[in-house]
Amino acid sequence: MKYWKQALVCICILLAACIGCQSKQTDSETQYIIGVAAYDPDNAEMRMFMDYYRDYIAEGFPVKFYFSDRLTSAEEEQAFIRSMKQQGAHGIISFFGNDIQPVLQTCAEEQMYYILGSGTLDEADFQAVQDNPYFLGTIGPAPKAEINAGADMAAHFKALGAKRLLILSGGAAQSNYMHLARAEGMLEALGVPQANTLAGTAKTQSVQADGLEITIAPGYYSRESDQPQIDAALAAGDYDAVLCTYNIDILLPAIQQRETQLGHSIRAGTVDCFSAQNLDIIRQRDQFGNPQIDYIEGKYASMAGPAFAAMYNALHGDMEVIRPSGQAFRLYQGFWTAKSPEEYIELYGYTIGMYENAYSCTDLMQVIRAFRKDASFDKLKALTEAYDVQAVIARMQ
Repeated sequence: MKYWKQALVCICILLAACIGCQSKQTDSETQYIIGVAAYDPDNAEMRMFMDYYRDYIAEGFPVKFYFSDRLTSAEEEQAFIRSMKQQGAHGIISFFGNDIQPVLQTCAEEQMYYILGSGTLDEADFQAVQDNPYFLGTIGPAPKAEINAGADMAAHFKALGAKRLLILSGGAAQSNYMHLARAEGMLEALGVPQANTLAGTAKTQSVQADGLEITIAPGYYSRESDQPQIDAALAAGDYDAVLCTYNIDILLPAIQQRETQLGHSIRAGTVDCFSAQNLDIIRQRDQFGNPQIDYIEGKYASMAGPAFAAMYNALHGDMEVIRPSGQAFRLYQGFWTAKSPEEYIELYGYTIGMYENAYSCTDLMQVIRAFRKDASFDKLKALTEAYDVQAVIARMQ
């Protein structure tokens, strides 16, 4: 019965895809150019969002997207914004958003609209920039949801008996609030005092709490400058579990090498995404017959749809749809969670068609005033926050 229901859902989604794609404008001339600030174009989650914009949204709307190279600093994002201005763009959808204040100052100077497409800011940063007229807002997990994502993962592994844990805090020490919040949640769930301070450490640190041995290693494994510190932390401990605030796929070879040295499997958890790449990985077993990834909390591709709808309203001059109060908005989406390969595969089954259509062109047109005169902020908010499995199925039906 379960698989029959999944098949029915996928059929409904595919039908919706056909309807959505029929919305493409007959005039092939590009009306708007939008820059997309990508934290890492090679990352599975980022590729997911890019494919959704390039292969689906650009087929249904008169828009063209330009994507950045990998961004590692606010200065690089500012340079991308200026280059997009030269290309004729008037808006930036960002999946980076580190050190937001100077970035938005550049947007104001260049008169470029900016939205954080799948992320969040801490309260102080948001308050500092919410009155910038070129800042549309943020769409992503609430700050508390980011903390809970880390806490839930840590509690899960602790309940399974993990005693020695390695936390990879990513950009927590580099102005990435999402990684900081996730690491903080992990440490709080493991009973570590002063979790917020320790989560933002710029150097590897080890602590003991509640009978557990915990090591926190900052940095991105995709950066050569950060790799030695992470490699050293992994080599220094006899770990039961590795908890990662970002995508763990790039670390799996190193983890498997450490498993060989230790003679036992290491459980792995990640806050990442429901991608085809992770599906392939999670179906594979390590040398001890256990999953390569045991726990995934993440997003799916078309969660980036509402950010595009908000940007389209801004570019069309319909600011009352997205800034009715005159200030930037904060809209929230959460994560899907899979605590086993079987659960991941089941949830991913719902995203096979949803990859393009959980937020279809037709859905997005309902909240873009250029296509619907009754489009409003309340309708945009309702659609954006209807991200969960049940809401998506109901929308497709």
